[in-house]
Parts: sequence; C-alpha cells; structure tokens
Amino acid sequence: IKEWFGCFTDDQKNATLKALLGLCGQSQNHLLSVLLQPVLHEHCPDNCQDWLSSLPQGPLLLIFSYLDPVSLLRCASVCRAWRDLTRDPYLWQRLCAQPQWRVSPATERKQLQLLRRLDGQVDWRAVFCQRFRLRRNWLRGSCHVRTFHGHTQAVFCVQFDDTRIVSGSSDKTIKVWNMRTNSPWSVMTLVGHSGTVRCLHLSGNRLVSGSSDCTIKVWDLSTEHSWSSIACKGTMVGHIDTVRCLQADQRQVVSGSYDRTLKVWDMRTGRCLRTLAGHTGAVLCLQYRGDRLVSGSCDRTIRVWQLGTGRHVATFHGHQDAVTCLQFDSMQVVSGSLDRTIKLWGLSSGHCLRTLDWIKSEGHTGVVRCLQADQWRIVSAGDDRALKVWGLETGQRLVTLRNHSDGVTCLQFSDCLIVSGSYDQTVKLWDFTVC
Repeated sequence: IKEWFGCFTDDQKNATLKALLGLCGQSQNHLLSVLLQPVLHEHCPDNCQDWLSSLPQGPLLLIFSYLDPVSLLRCASVCRAWRDLTRDPYLWQRLCAQPQWRVSPATERKQLQLLRRLDGQVDWRAVFCQRFRLRRNWLRGSCHVRTFHGHTQAVFCVQFDDTRIVSGSSDKTIKVWNMRTNSPWSVMTLVGHSGTVRCLHLSGNRLVSGSSDCTIKVWDLSTEHSWSSIACKGTMVGHIDTVRCLQADQRQVVSGSYDRTLKVWDMRTGRCLRTLAGHTGAVLCLQYRGDRLVSGSCDRTIRVWQLGTGRHVATFHGHQDAVTCLQFDSMQVVSGSLDRTIKLWGLSSGHCLRTLDWIKSEGHTGVVRCLQADQWRIVSAGDDRALKVWGLETGQRLVTLRNHSDGVTCLQFSDCLIVSGSYDQTVKLWDFTVC
C-alpha cells in the first residue's frame, strides 16, 4: 500500500485518504489528531494557535464583551487562558446591564448583597447565572404555586411586597397574608368597607383601598407584629359610584370611578383637590407617572391627562369594548379590554402599534381583566382562567400559566413572583425562583 501510495498523484492521495478516513473509528481519528498536531505547527510561532493571547487585556475583554452567554461558556472550555479571561467580572457585569437581563433596583440590591465576596467584590458571574436561571424559568413557565384560602367570595385586587400579600374581595374584606407561611394565623382581616373592595395600592406600611361603597380608605400596616391594632386611618368621600381604580404616593391619591370621573385627593387631609371629567363611561383603570395620567374606560377609549392641571391631552381610539386595564412608560401604553385583545400604543402619537389577540397571537379567549408590563415582558390574565406572558418587543406569547379554576381578575408581578386573584376566591403566589 505504501508503494502504491507513493506513486499516486496529489489528487489520488487525497481521494485515498478521504476513503480511508471514512473507514476509521473514534480511536483511529484520535490517533491521527495527536500525530498531526506537531507536524502541522512545526514551523509556526509559539502563539499561532491562540493569536488572541498576543493582545493586551483591554482589547481582549472588549472582543469577548460582544459574545452572548453561551458563547462565553464555550470559550471557557478552549484553554486555561480563555477560561481565566471569561471569568473576568467586567464581562458578566456588562451582560447583567443588558435590557433582557436587568432586574428591578430592589432585586439587584438583594442579589449584590447576597453574592458579595469577603473581599467586598461582587461575583458578577454568579449574579448573571442567577438571572439566567430566573429568566429560563419564566420562559418555560417553571414555578412553584402556593394557594391562599380565606376569602368567601371573588378576589378583585391584590398587592404585595417582600413579606406580605394584600387582597380585596367582594366579601367586603381586605386580607393581609404573611407570604412566608400559609398557616391559618398568617392572615389578618381588615373590616371597614360596606361594599366590594375593588382596588388597592400598597406602599410601604400604607395601604389605600377603594370600594363599591363609593369611599377610599387609608390603612396603616406598620403594626406588623400586632396586627390586631391595625385600623383605618382615614376615609375619603366624594365619588357617587364604585371606586374602581386608584394609585397613591406620599402626597396624593388618584382614583377612577363608575361615576365617569377621576379625582385627585390630598393624602394628608383627605380633601378632593380636583375632579377630571371627560370619559363618557365608567373609569376602569388608571396610572400616573410624574405629571402624566392615563385612564381607560367603558367608553372604549384611553385618555391622557396633565395631572397637575387636570387638562385633557389626548384620546386613543381602537378597542371595540371597554378598556379594563393599562400600564404605560415613557414610550408606550399597553392596554387590555373586554374585546379580548391587548394593544400597544405609541404614547406620543396615540397610534396602535400592535394588537395581541387569540386568533393571530395565541392570546386570550376571554375578557382581558388585568395586565402589567416591565422592560421585557407583559403578563396578562382574564376570564379564560389563564395567565399569559408575552415578549414586550416582539408581541410573541412566551408561556401560558394555568392553575386557577375560574377567571383571573387581578395580578401583580415582580422579577421573581406573580400574585394573582380570581373569581375562585383564592389568591395564588407563583414563585419562579425555586425551580
């Protein structure tokens, strides 16, 4: 064979080698790679196989900073030098700053405190790994669900913070649940409203509630370890129909009502500062940021207001039925409706940018009752008993979550949790950190 091979032309040698390689197994291929490596690099410089090592640290990090997480991990397995390079905190801190990996300031503070080493430096690789697992769980719908029982009628509103969940119901009560336990003694019941509790806003130890009894009540939850002393600290009276939605801060409360108006109240005195009229149907949802207020109504419209003066700025038309829920940021408004759709609007233009429905987008097959959005996702829920997670930029449905036995009326989510309430009289906690 050696004599024949020596007489072959280059093309014949190449064809013969190709045929022989096809007959080789893993053992023979490994032997060939070992034998060929020194021959191939016999006349090469020492760094011919890793030209990157000749670059300074700064440019190297800049090159690696353009890689995605999976590519970085693959590079780490190439050689020790690349492994050490991919462990540089700068690369992982840069990844954590990208929009799809960002978390809220509160969550980030907790992460950095937990993953700070003894030398005071943050283990950014561990921070990113934690965020990667969290996002993966969201995209897969991998979560642990806990159910809180106690209300005797439908739950219409929920709010939560680090330690507690607050829920309001058509049984006329507000319940405060200890998130860390599901024991019977972990719940406090606040009684004071004479009608269905339709909306809540929890901020620190202050809770504000609105009801079908036409009133707004302010509660102090600061007596956490002696819940029996919690009491209503004030009542705001002025609406002539159900208070359906509200938002509050340290200075003011803004409320929307079935009486077709929005009202701005002084938090300290409880006095109504101004009334905003313009909707021709019940006001079902609102949100304000700075001096901008956005509201949705049974008149099928979304209105934008100047909060300080009460001046009407713009009206968005497009939904075919009542606007039940909304949220906005500096760029766009996200809204849900009785028409079973979710719409994204340009805040400045008022134009509908995208519609998510059950036909084209695998959307809700029932009324959309509630939604919330952050930098990369929308979470919505409705009468079809499902919670759906959507990509904010693409409008793609990412996952559908099911556990309630009746329509979902309300939700709130954070980086790690969703809390939802339902006509099935339960509150559910969806925890994406434990899977």
